[in-house]
Amino acid sequence: MKLMGKDITPAKVMALVGERLAARGLSSPGDTELTPEGVEARVDPLSFNLRALEENADASVGLPLETHRDGVAGRAVVIAKRVFRQAGQIFINEALGRQRAFNGHVRDSYAQLAAEVIRLRQRVAELEQQKVVVAPVATPPPRVEAPSLTVKKPVLKAKKPSRPVPAPPSAPRPTTRRGK
Repeated sequence: MKLMGKDITPAKVMALVGERLAARGLSSPGDTELTPEGVEARVDPLSFNLRALEENADASVGLPLETHRDGVAGRAVVIAKRVFRQAGQIFINEALGRQRAFNGHVRDSYAQLAAEVIRLRQRVAELEQQKVVVAPVATPPPRVEAPSLTVKKPVLKAKKPSRPVPAPPSAPRPTTRRGK
């Protein structure tokens, strides 16, 4: 089966997967046909994020213990992790106390902002329903300029300086051996 090209459609891939599952005696994905009606409802990001913040507000609560090892060695590793966690939980709680408080404040602030967003969305929807067509405002007639009444100011001539202004030196003066 080639995985490159335009020949492959999702329906063909699902049919092949269904055949392989049926050969092994498992239920095929064709049994549960996905249709637009069967798709899960769209998740509201505001409520989803708020729920996630609530679930993870306490940073001192550990994640589930697991290991990649099998058998007795795997069970021993999980037991060692559990003992280590219980012994260090006092220190973990102390270290993460401020983080727990901060996470609570963030969660509360997010909940307030989410409520405000929902309220503003409802208000916008109401205003869009009440949209009133306003008659276009007539443009005012163009302004007519009045004749200019400005007074011309006399031009003043610059006075000549009483003594001549020295010209800047064009080149440095040559110095003698004595520095004069």
